[in-house]
Amino acid sequence: MKNLNFYMRVISLLLVILAVLFYNSSMKAQANEKEIAALTDKVDTLQEQQNELLSALETSYVNRMQNQAASAESGSSDDKTTDTSDGNVSDADAEDTATADSDNVYKDGTYTGEAEGYGGTIQVEVTLAGDEITSINVVSAPGEDSAYLSQAESVIDSVLSAQSTDVDTVSGATFSSTGILNAVDAALGKAENS
Repeated sequence: MKNLNFYMRVISLLLVILAVLFYNSSMKAQANEKEIAALTDKVDTLQEQQNELLSALETSYVNRMQNQAASAESGSSDDKTTDTSDGNVSDADAEDTATADSDNVYKDGTYTGEAEGYGGTIQVEVTLAGDEITSINVVSAPGEDSAYLSQAESVIDSVLSAQSTDVDTVSGATFSSTGILNAVDAALGKAENS
């Protein structure tokens, strides 16, 4: 009788343990399902945002290509521009110029940018015209060693040739040339059309 009572207790204990294990595994499965559902929703949202961005970029690209084609056509017809009676160019031509300028990535003008170089802050002036970088000048670099700075300034020619700051830094003046590139990026950021 004592053994039977002992076995019944062991079997009861085993049943309780199995019930707890089953409960825990079902709760973990539910938690995993909720987490998977939440992640799936996030992925769906990100895909929708990506599709919206791609659509906006495609539309912007198509509009830009159409505007470039239109400006190329109007450029060839500029020789035939009709002046108004007071000697000024017609309003239609002024609107075309304003539209072309608003489609540019950058606003025309001269912008300053600053970044850290090897010896301190480097300040540059970047001049833009028609979405082209026309000139870059180092305005101030008080903490830079003049030998390194003059060597680093050769990166400016690379930027002007590539029309991008995605160029190699100058070996031997890496920090100074990186400072110039970052300062140019800062100036371009100020020049962006919004």
